[in-house]
Amino acid sequence: MKFNLDFREKVALSVGILALALVLALALYVPMGPRKWYLQSQRDLASAREDLKLQQLFKLEETERLNRQKALMEKTAGRPADFSLFAYLDALLTKTNLRNRAELEPYRTKEASQKQPMVQLRLREVSLEELVGFIYEVYSSGNLIAVYKMDYLRPAPAEKGLDCDITFVTLLV
Repeated sequence: MKFNLDFREKVALSVGILALALVLALALYVPMGPRKWYLQSQRDLASAREDLKLQQLFKLEETERLNRQKALMEKTAGRPADFSLFAYLDALLTKTNLRNRAELEPYRTKEASQKQPMVQLRLREVSLEELVGFIYEVYSSGNLIAVYKMDYLRPAPAEKGLDCDITFVTLLV
């Protein structure tokens, strides 16, 4: 079967075939090219939004940490310039009438810093009320002193109270 087409029909048929080829090429190109890039950009945008939320959360946490640190630094700045943890605890022991049953000595760890002085306190034959009262006085002073560790708390050998070994730490500026 042979088709006899005049010139106009040949041109129309050629244009139609060319249009069909372009449509097919576009149908293949769009999913592999721009559509793929669009979907990837959507994923990248969602990932960037998640990263932004995470960074905002980190910034908020860092701001809160800095505010807490600022409050701690204000507490340490409120102390006298010549503040000594050893002298403070010694005076507190005298105030609470525990001086004669206490031994104070400086304490150092391997990673100890000069900005974190530590004092070890050994109390002998103290009542639970006296111990709690002393620790309350330490914490209520607002001098940023904390219990670093309590090695032991046991009955005294003479069964006249408790023996304990407490290490206190503070921060110097």
